[in-house]
Amino acid sequence: MKTLIDLNPKGDARLPRGVHPCREYQVFDHERESWVRYQEFMYETAMGSAYIVVAPGKNLQEGMAAADRLLKGNAATTILEPGLYGTANSIRNHADLYSGAPLTLALARSGAYTERSIGRLLEVFTGGGRVQPSHLHRTMADQPALAFPYQPFAEHSYRRIKPGYVPPEAKLTHATPFGTARDELFLAGKIINRWSDTFYHSVLANVNYDLWITEGEKKAMCLALLPMLLGSKMDAVGIPGVWMWGRKQGPDHWQLAPELEAYRFKSQDGARRRVGILFDQDAWRNHRVADALLRLCKVLREAGALVFVGVIPPGSRQKGIDDFFAKHCVQGNAFDFAPLLGLMNRSVYVDQDYAVSYPSPEASCRLKSLGEQAETFHEMAEKVHGRPFGELPPDVVSRVVLDVGCLLAGNENGGAVYLEEFRGLPLESQALRWAEWLTHNPFQTELDRQLDPFIPGMFRGRAATEPRLSFEQAEKNRVRL
Repeated sequence: MKTLIDLNPKGDARLPRGVHPCREYQVFDHERESWVRYQEFMYETAMGSAYIVVAPGKNLQEGMAAADRLLKGNAATTILEPGLYGTANSIRNHADLYSGAPLTLALARSGAYTERSIGRLLEVFTGGGRVQPSHLHRTMADQPALAFPYQPFAEHSYRRIKPGYVPPEAKLTHATPFGTARDELFLAGKIINRWSDTFYHSVLANVNYDLWITEGEKKAMCLALLPMLLGSKMDAVGIPGVWMWGRKQGPDHWQLAPELEAYRFKSQDGARRRVGILFDQDAWRNHRVADALLRLCKVLREAGALVFVGVIPPGSRQKGIDDFFAKHCVQGNAFDFAPLLGLMNRSVYVDQDYAVSYPSPEASCRLKSLGEQAETFHEMAEKVHGRPFGELPPDVVSRVVLDVGCLLAGNENGGAVYLEEFRGLPLESQALRWAEWLTHNPFQTELDRQLDPFIPGMFRGRAATEPRLSFEQAEKNRVRL
């Protein structure tokens, strides 16, 4: 499979004033099993700028006219015309969306837009006026917000809102509409790939279409680029919260949300659908998130799925799978999907039910502190990667050695003694010890050890990177497993 996608524009024809070529790429049409070429342009006007994606059968002038109407209309947020689609976004919200799925066609198809109307935002927050708006509602509605419609371009779609401002004490990043009768999941595969209802029902029934589940809309949009640009037979679903994949029906019984329950996980001949789950990097040191993830695994296994868990490796600037993609796969005006595919293919097979033990408040604080130290060390290691030990700034080395000394001694006083002993070693011995730390982060090692009584260790360290059975290896064993 070709994994490097060149997005550079190929055409050099004269363009109208204010129009600049941006990208050109092929998109796989799963329903017709054919590739379709799209051209993307930047259109600059006195009213603002717009990205225009021209599809076969459409021309640039039609796109410019649609962009003009959207830019001129204060009330308009979405293009609702046959054969055309687009949304209006602030620079901030465009950058936010683009960081997760850096392809204009994917953003336009998602329908995500900037809602500037206080009245419309309050209508969402209050369930159409079923409750009186609170002070928090009014505060959040006072700034333009990013709206994710879960049925894009439908007039009365469920919308999840990312407010432009949330008071720190509220401790939330998104606002869920009041009065929803059931969990709402973001069907990114269907939405981003523009699958018709008829074709989507065939995907639900076809166990050979893999399913990937992740947190939030942006991450799901990122995963949906794989069937879009590579033609992969896979679907992607975003859950708005780690527990929102289903509902609790009893002391230890959960039921999948209707959107997930609609999938067939086992065919009549015994073949089972591969389902991958990709939560954030810190899922395996957060007992609540790990509990939600493993309970989801249990329910999916009971439904007949082959369940796998993808593990984002430690490292800076790669908390979620969208961050990982931006860091490792975006190369200028090209996408290299190999690192993302490698991570997904190494996902760990969940062959039994696993449980999480909840640590005491004291242990939770200790684990959180160790996690922060491990992250800090990872960031430092990435910055000095490839540099000879003798060329490193002495203050950087001393700071790390002090921290490691405190860790090994179990108290703050041990750091100074350890630093003194370290500096007394020959330079070659110092360099060897430093190299060992860079290879095996001492804070991560200690964190994993202390996490073992609470969260299964098979999703951390070497067990996660070299699983007994991986997602890729299970392709030939759909029936026997």
